[in-house]
Amino acid sequence: MEKKKSYIVYFLLVFIMSLSVFLFSATSPFWSAEMEGLDHAFTGSELTRLLGRHVSNYETGLINAIRRLVLYGFLGLAGLHLWSRAGFKGIINDDIKRPRSIIVTVLVGIGMGLYFIVYDVILTNVFRRHILMYPYSLIPASIFSSIDKGIGCQIINMFTVAFIMWLFSGAVKTEEGRARLFGMAVVSCALIFSVRHIESTMFWYAGSLDIFPMSSYMAIIGLYAPLSLVCTYFMRKYGLLSAIGIHFISDIMWRIGWAYIQYGELILRRG
Repeated sequence: MEKKKSYIVYFLLVFIMSLSVFLFSATSPFWSAEMEGLDHAFTGSELTRLLGRHVSNYETGLINAIRRLVLYGFLGLAGLHLWSRAGFKGIINDDIKRPRSIIVTVLVGIGMGLYFIVYDVILTNVFRRHILMYPYSLIPASIFSSIDKGIGCQIINMFTVAFIMWLFSGAVKTEEGRARLFGMAVVSCALIFSVRHIESTMFWYAGSLDIFPMSSYMAIIGLYAPLSLVCTYFMRKYGLLSAIGIHFISDIMWRIGWAYIQYGELILRRG
């Protein structure tokens, strides 16, 4: 029964993520038509070239939502299966139901949000590398993007860690070996998570990857790798919902809360 509930909750999460992808395109015609506002998503201009006709923002959103629903649906099912085989906590478990676990998740999410803000301040004032720009935080599209990233990124993290654990499980015979394997999987996942954000982040800010020095790439890794490490730790401790909550809270604090402090009503207007 608990396993059935976990799958129901999982498919609900994937549906919410897919709906958010659709609403992102529907509420942000500038980004959906011109630039890649979401990772692993088509832009309106790309679909127009592929289909040979003009594709509206609603069609762009619908196509991307269906793509998310199918890809993440199957990917997450495989991840859930491997995750449970590795002996880790599922989506619905006794730990995540406890008020203390919920409070800890919220506080850690706030802590990571503060880390993002402090990191952005240091990059801006010391290294002259400005990561956050107001177009990245335009409301309401940024809210839907945060939902998509919070759910989608942690589904991928879950699958990546579980797959690495499964792939090398035959070579591990002791609990100490399993702990080391998990550590290697978490670090690998953090690096993959960071690298996945380099292209889309740079494209948002400059439209090109060619003009940025290595320090800019390292700045992005320093931003996203700690988030991945923290989320994966709490995914193992409390389950997938905890990791999603931490990611979403930190993203909202940085991308919307901090952006509003810096740019004010600019994030409330399009273009």
